[in-house]
Amino acid sequence: MEIFKAIIHKIDKEQSQAPSLQLSSHSLVIEEHVTLLGTRLNNAFRKDENVLKTEFLESENIFQLGAKRFVRSSSEEDFLNFSVTSIHRMIDLLTGNNLATGGYFVYLHYKYWNQNFLGVFIVRDEEELIFKRQEDDTFEVNSTTVVNTNKLAMAVRVNLENINESRYLHFTKKQAHLSQYFFDWIEADLAPKNSEDTEALIHLIHNLTYDELPRDSETGEYLTPDEFKSRFYENILSTGRIVRLTDLGRTFWDDENFLIDKFESLGKEISNEFQAPTKILKKLMKYELKSGRLRLVFSQNDITSGRVTINDENTSLIITDTELISQFNSL
Repeated sequence: MEIFKAIIHKIDKEQSQAPSLQLSSHSLVIEEHVTLLGTRLNNAFRKDENVLKTEFLESENIFQLGAKRFVRSSSEEDFLNFSVTSIHRMIDLLTGNNLATGGYFVYLHYKYWNQNFLGVFIVRDEEELIFKRQEDDTFEVNSTTVVNTNKLAMAVRVNLENINESRYLHFTKKQAHLSQYFFDWIEADLAPKNSEDTEALIHLIHNLTYDELPRDSETGEYLTPDEFKSRFYENILSTGRIVRLTDLGRTFWDDENFLIDKFESLGKEISNEFQAPTKILKKLMKYELKSGRLRLVFSQNDITSGRVTINDENTSLIITDTELISQFNSL
């Protein structure tokens, strides 16, 4: 991960209190600790199961205009202007919001997986206990204030490479009644993308290589594609069709980041959590084609094995199966 620009502002606000703003006058010098901070914040964001990926609303306001202006220039001046104008907009949204609290707003321009991002990560401080060795060979218990970089209050990042395409706006979606002001701030289109995300997941699962398939926990052998898809399908059904990429990665690969890393390495955008429509989810198990009174059901393995193909002229569907031929000949 490479950090290009960074600045931190702070909003002080307790519940039922008015917000106050502490602005930084200039960007941070990019050194080791700043890179470590950015890495931790981005990792926490990637692992957050509440991350959704969508686009800006059609109507443009301060956050969107500032981000797009920065995309065109990538200048230090526009980065600073974006951070200042957008956080003033946040102050306006927080004023009169009794439930909302403040925090540190960490603005970053960085590169990850060869993609450029403009991110804002909101974190809060908390009191921690520390032990200090004394001269009389005992330990004294003290407290200190630290910033919890592993738990994001809220966060948003814009994929600058795809801002003219789709699914470039990534953000943490917390409880709507507590964070509606955040959705208004980033101008997010909250229309569900369940169908798109399910199609993307199924396409990825169908195209895993042999050594990317999970291993059977008892035998240690790789699962066959059909056995894996069956277990994967049943797992998603057991959650009420709620797909959580981190949970699936942990269950099947013992790596909560497996699917997230896979999508990012392919440059594909998908929300970390979504509900899979039943009709689309069934494609994990089978495909169904209908034409008049004819109905054909087959799996992805039937395609990859060559049992279902098309001719060179792309005019005929060919099914190669000796058992079917035998049954047909016996009619």
